Amino acid sequence: MAPLLLMGCRTVSSGAETVAREFVGASVAGDVRTECDLLAPATRDTLEHQRGGPCETALARVALPGGTVVGAEEWADRAQVRTTADTLFLTRTSGGWRVAAAGCVPRGEAPYVCTLEGP
Repeated sequence: MAPLLLMGCRTVSSGAETVAREFVGASVAGDVRTECDLLAPATRDTLEHQRGGPCETALARVALPGGTVVGAEEWADRAQVRTTADTLFLTRTSGGWRVAAAGCVPRGEAPYVCTLEGP
């Protein structure tokens, strides 16, 4: 029986987790252009409609908690990514994974309450 070689192996981040890391990093850096690019189209549309302006202007007024990504779960075209300070929900679009909701706080058995979310 051949020995099992584990040296050099590493866990590869999921696509949703990678996008969440990029989104959180952009949020912490104040890079609203990248944040807007990573939003799901419906979430971006809702943000622009609710705040009455382009995404970059509207998102600059939204305080998101950031944090460090600590885990992700994917189910077909949906994902949940947890950070040390936030929970993000992502959806798979034709352009890849995009953030559908951020700044989300659990409420026990009730749905999460999110600072930023689409319809």
